[in-house]
Amino acid sequence: HGISMGAATTMMTAGESTPDNVKAFVEDCGYTSVWDIFSSELQLRFGLPEFPILYTASGVARLRAGYSFTEASALAQVARCEKPMLFIHGTADDFIPYEMMDTLYNAKPGDNKAELTAEGAGHGEAMYALGDSYWDTVFDFIAPYMA
Repeated sequence: HGISMGAATTMMTAGESTPDNVKAFVEDCGYTSVWDIFSSELQLRFGLPEFPILYTASGVARLRAGYSFTEASALAQVARCEKPMLFIHGTADDFIPYEMMDTLYNAKPGDNKAELTAEGAGHGEAMYALGDSYWDTVFDFIAPYMA
């Protein structure tokens, strides 16, 4: 279970081979990819296009760190996930676009998945907006897989 960057970590792990004691994944307000979230933030916060800034920054990362922004894709990892996954997102998230939840959900193969929408919740606020129903949904989702 992870929220925000923890959700990204959860999804990145979901596409890997995990031990048998990892039964399910729960991601709350995660993004599709580093490229997508940086592009969204450039537009939303600064009114700037992704070219040339994002392309330049990604190129510098490739030269200095050995990777580009396009390599960090939670979407690609979710598309490889075989274990159950619950996707949670608030409709008023002003950091990670709410639409990313549907993109991620649709990328997850199989029918061992579910979505939980928190109406009016901002970034990382779903558990507060939904109260007990947040955790009830989480535990109801994972219960069949915990045997």
